[in-house]
Amino acid sequence: MILCFPMNVAPGMESGGGCGDTRLTAFAEVEMRTTTACIAGILAATFTSRTATGSFDPAFTVAVYNVAQLPRGTLARAEALAAEIFNSAGIDLHWADATVSNQMDLLNDFSMTPATGCTQRLHSESVRVEILSHAPPGFALQALGYALPCAERGVQVTIYADRLEAVSQHTPAAFYRVLGHALAHEIGHVLLRSSTHENGGVMKRVWSRNDWQRAAVTVVPFTTNEARRMLQELRRTQMGHVLAAGNRR
Repeated sequence: MILCFPMNVAPGMESGGGCGDTRLTAFAEVEMRTTTACIAGILAATFTSRTATGSFDPAFTVAVYNVAQLPRGTLARAEALAAEIFNSAGIDLHWADATVSNQMDLLNDFSMTPATGCTQRLHSESVRVEILSHAPPGFALQALGYALPCAERGVQVTIYADRLEAVSQHTPAAFYRVLGHALAHEIGHVLLRSSTHENGGVMKRVWSRNDWQRAAVTVVPFTTNEARRMLQELRRTQMGHVLAAGNRR
C-alpha cells in the first residue's frame, strides 16, 4: 500500500516512488513470502464441523498481531469497520488476537507476485495480520504496509501505525477509520488472490482527498465483482478442506 501526500500538505515527506503531487494516496502491494508459520491450526475447530456436512459458510478469521500495542478500543473500532466492509460483500469476518511466541514468526522473505495472480487456493480460512509501530528504514516513504496474496504460511499482511497516523493527521479520516479501510484493502488482496486494483471501491489504487472524506463518514465497499470473486475463493477453499477430510478417512 503506497501513500502519497501532496508536498504542500505533508512537509518533511520527500517526493518519490512514482507518486505525483496531485495524488493524495495510492495503494500498491509488495509481494513477499514469510519463512515460518505463525498460527497453524487456528481455525481447525471452525471448519471441522463444516467439513462434516459440506455446507458453505462465507466466513473467515483474521488473526491480528498487535505488535504496535494499539489501544484495544481503537483496534476494536477498526476491526468492526473492516468487518462491516466485508459484511457488505456477503462475507462474515471474525477476529482473533494473536501473540508472538517467537520473533522468527514475523520475519518476511521477499518474492514477486505472479502477474496472473496466485495459482493456489487459500491455504486456510484465516488471514494473518501484523501491525507494527514504524516502517523500517529504507522502506518507501509513502508505504502504509503491504499484502502477501500468495503466501501459504507466515504473516500475509503488515501495516505500519506511523503511516496510518500520517494519513489521519492530513485528512478528515480518524485513525481507526484509516486502519479499518487499510485492513479491508490488504486482506481483500489475499482473498482475491491478486495484487491488482479496481477503478473504484476499497480496492481502488489511488485514493483522492474526496475518497478519504468519504471514508471518514461511511464505508468504502468492495465492488460487486470483487465480492463475487472473494465468495468463490472462500467456497473453493472450504471445498478443498471437505475433499481433503474425505481422503483422510
